[in-house]
Amino acid sequence: MVESYSRGMRENGFVRLPGLAGGAELAGLRRAAGRLEELARDRTASAGDFVLEAPGIGGWAAWQQGSGALPGVLRSADRIHVHEPEFGAVQRALGLAEGPVRAASGATGTLVNSFLWAKPPVVGSAKPWHQDMAFAPPGFAAGQDGIVTIWVALEPATRRNGCLEFIPGSHVLGLFPHTGDRERLPGEAPLRVPVEPHVANGHLPCTAGAVAMPLEPGSAVMFDGMVLHRSAPNTTVSEPRTAVSFVYRVPRPAWTRMEPAAAPV
Repeated sequence: MVESYSRGMRENGFVRLPGLAGGAELAGLRRAAGRLEELARDRTASAGDFVLEAPGIGGWAAWQQGSGALPGVLRSADRIHVHEPEFGAVQRALGLAEGPVRAASGATGTLVNSFLWAKPPVVGSAKPWHQDMAFAPPGFAAGQDGIVTIWVALEPATRRNGCLEFIPGSHVLGLFPHTGDRERLPGEAPLRVPVEPHVANGHLPCTAGAVAMPLEPGSAVMFDGMVLHRSAPNTTVSEPRTAVSFVYRVPRPAWTRMEPAAAPV
């Protein structure tokens, strides 16, 4: 198992973790996610760690331009282990830092962030191509630190409702140019036409096609902070896609490069 995790991360930049969270752990994650949704129920606009979904332009863009969102409809939440300690308790009970993360990177990970990713039916917006290391938290040293994320499905994640997609091998090609606007800070004026940071199609590598990662509830995908990934919108009418992710700092894996990626050929 250790070798398969390490090989998958080394060769592709991601590896599936089937059945990672069983009955009690999955129930705990769902319970904590439900409490987060309750915390957001009376919100009418995105603020702080909570981003609400918005029809048409998507939750991130609506947040940045200060326009209306769907009251109480979460798109994402940041630092969820702080808002709901059960998230932290479950990831410790699963031994993620000492288990899969260590098997993949050779070192026990340090939890630096956690997220809820909600993609409600009909209005669930897309997440464009990006690399997580392009948005590493303050204090990360590019030549020393890496990121390993474990993304756990709480409901079925399918091609229809916006499962994650990856470009295999892109984690060894360096940092790709990200186009778009940074998130505005509290007190800054709203942006007129915000563009979510992303890697434009013209900069994507031609080395491999995108690979979709459908997941059953409780299953997960672990991926390197340098691998290109995205998710499509949820266009279904009755299939929500909710997941949580735990982000760990690790020593920079030997296979990654931090210098800019070469132009696609």
